[in-house]
Amino acid sequence: MAREKGEKRFVEYMSDAEIRAAAKEPSGGYFLFGEEDYLKRHYAGSIRRAALADSSLPEMNEAIFDEDSYTPSALWEAIAAPPLMGSHRFVAFRVADLSVYKDAQIEELAETLETLRDYPETVFVLYAAAGGFDAGKPNAPSDAAAALSKSLRLAYVPLQSEARLIRWLERHVRDHGLTAEGGALPELIRLCGREMLRLSSEVEKACVLTKAEGKAALTADIVRRSASRTPEENAFQLANSILAGNRAAALECLGRAVKRAEPPLKLLAAVTGVISDLCAAAQLSKDGATPSDIARKLKMHEYKAGLYARTARGVPIERLAAALSLCVGTEKKLKSSPTVGYADVERLVCETAGATRKGGGGWRG
Repeated sequence: MAREKGEKRFVEYMSDAEIRAAAKEPSGGYFLFGEEDYLKRHYAGSIRRAALADSSLPEMNEAIFDEDSYTPSALWEAIAAPPLMGSHRFVAFRVADLSVYKDAQIEELAETLETLRDYPETVFVLYAAAGGFDAGKPNAPSDAAAALSKSLRLAYVPLQSEARLIRWLERHVRDHGLTAEGGALPELIRLCGREMLRLSSEVEKACVLTKAEGKAALTADIVRRSASRTPEENAFQLANSILAGNRAAALECLGRAVKRAEPPLKLLAAVTGVISDLCAAAQLSKDGATPSDIARKLKMHEYKAGLYARTARGVPIERLAAALSLCVGTEKKLKSSPTVGYADVERLVCETAGATRKGGGGWRG
């Protein structure tokens, strides 16, 4: 799939509205990729139900492939098979990591999928797990994205905004006959991250605990007692420990990340993001911005903006800027290193959290 010199390419992604419309009246082929696995599964399921809505024997009109069962010939046979007692067939290929496929394998898959144009009665969905595909950008697509776009409509499914997640979580809470106090759902997102699959189980757990305690409203306290914390929350704690100069607490946070086998670069990127937001919140607060102003300008929920503003008020802007500079420098170093380990992150923690030295142990024990 070598790109010829001077070749210009553009791949158009489906909009949210187009994805929802396709889920009602599907035709042809779709490629769902991006960070939000829950929504990809939801869209694929909706497309399947719509495609097989008039089928008397839906199980006879579908074929689902994974990386163990897929072969180009088997996929072609599934695409070409005529529907039985219905107007359409549904074929899906679930891929954990398409980025490991070699160019020749992608070409073979793309050539097989081009046969979809000969079988309009077949609806096809390809979807890759989060982190399992590099599409590039619409105006500079990867070779794989350009090849697959010849026969599939590409739909990028990102993590949802906090506002959309809160509306979605509110429906879960109402389904339990409960309400949610103002800070409860933002706190759930802060503690558990923005992945909907995880949030769906965490909100269920919080609702069950609320009912068990005989309460009618989900509260931030219940959320804090029920939620299983994520690397995102650990990154916030790590950033706070670094900025407070508490080396022992920072190393303890780093130790939890190591035990979870969290990728060093991902952890560092999360910490850098937290400190960057704290820098922005500090400057905005200095200029007289309210939490509502900060939330609007940084595109975060007001509860989270207030939390960041309070944290930033306790740290000089100069210290925030110095910590951010060190994080960015370490991140660049890790990205250019042939081997990525925790040593550089531990060095960063020790350098930036050296102002207050409580305890002497490291995370290695």
